[in-house]
Amino acid sequence: MTAPAQQTLAAVLVAHGDRGGTSPNAALESQAEAVRKLTGLRVFTGVLKGERTIEHALAEAATSGAASIAVYPLFMADGYFVNKVRERIAAAGLASEPKLLIPLGLDPTLSDVLVNEAIATAEQEGFDPSKSRLLVVGHGSKLGPASASATRKAAARAALARRFASVTTAFLEEDPFLDDALRVTSAPTVVAGFFFGNGMHAGEDVPEAIAETGANAIYTGAIGNSPAAAPLIAAALSAAARP
Repeated sequence: MTAPAQQTLAAVLVAHGDRGGTSPNAALESQAEAVRKLTGLRVFTGVLKGERTIEHALAEAATSGAASIAVYPLFMADGYFVNKVRERIAAAGLASEPKLLIPLGLDPTLSDVLVNEAIATAEQEGFDPSKSRLLVVGHGSKLGPASASATRKAAARAALARRFASVTTAFLEEDPFLDDALRVTSAPTVVAGFFFGNGMHAGEDVPEAIAETGANAIYTGAIGNSPAAAPLIAAALSAAARP
């Protein structure tokens, strides 16, 4: 990225805000620091729930001297929560409206990261990917189809790599539920978390489901925790910084 682009754009990374988990919002701050190093941009962070708020991050970005602001949603779908981000950006009433980029979960190259993480986890735990099922688990929602749709799209892209015996999906809040998907087969299963950070869902619900069902399964953790996600975020922000 050129020096003028660094000077004219400020970035705001927005996440939900972790509830539970071992290190709340650790993924948000880790990815923000990685993006700073990759791009040289001024990167601020905010959450929908908890501290620091989106409004606080936007205010910092607005007073940073940057001519424009790009908001990158660290969500897996353009659904209910990203709409909340839109509403709060609009309500902030900044002189120059920030540009909202597409969420991390809709980046088509994220599936490559997911597959690579799953293969690494499988090999580390002694699973043969070619004889294992890849189970991509997402949040799902009763509020709309966006979460499930984004999860299924990522799984479909992952299947194109042809590295696993099969690729399926499951959800925490809609059918097919994760517990049922884990019980349906005794085949070796690599569970890939289609979540941003290791909050309550990714850090607690998924490992508990694996333990309670006694499934022959291992877990990659949340895809948003992967260091390989930072270059995707950086690339999107670099594109936004270009005239």
